Amino acid sequence: MTYRMPTYSRVFEAHGQAEEMAAFAAVLWKERMADLKARKLVTSGRVRIVDRYVRALTEYEFLYPQAMAEGPTLQAESGGQFANMRWHAVGKLNEQIMKFEAALAIPAKHDEGDAPAPPRPKSKASRYLD
Repeated sequence: MTYRMPTYSRVFEAHGQAEEMAAFAAVLWKERMADLKARKLVTSGRVRIVDRYVRALTEYEFLYPQAMAEGPTLQAESGGQFANMRWHAVGKLNEQIMKFEAALAIPAKHDEGDAPAPPRPKSKASRYLD
């Protein structure tokens, strides 16, 4: 069965960077779907998860730079501080993205220089098992 990519230009039309976001989302959709097809994991449920994943990751990628530049708190005109909602939105999107990646079984990318797993502690039965 063939699944059609959502119209991301309409999804992100209310955003300030609508064209860039739609282009980013389209590329991401194609990459994720190609990955699922290569692993023979395409189902209608996973296609819906891919759509939500693409929307969340696109929002994250475009909000993150601005949130990091502003920081977790903003200055009020009266001199006080208040919480930056973009900062918190980026944190929530990050949590959602991790859940979508787990649901889609997206493999984690590790460098070849990763440290090996620590050795297991010796037990009383180790001398019989080694």
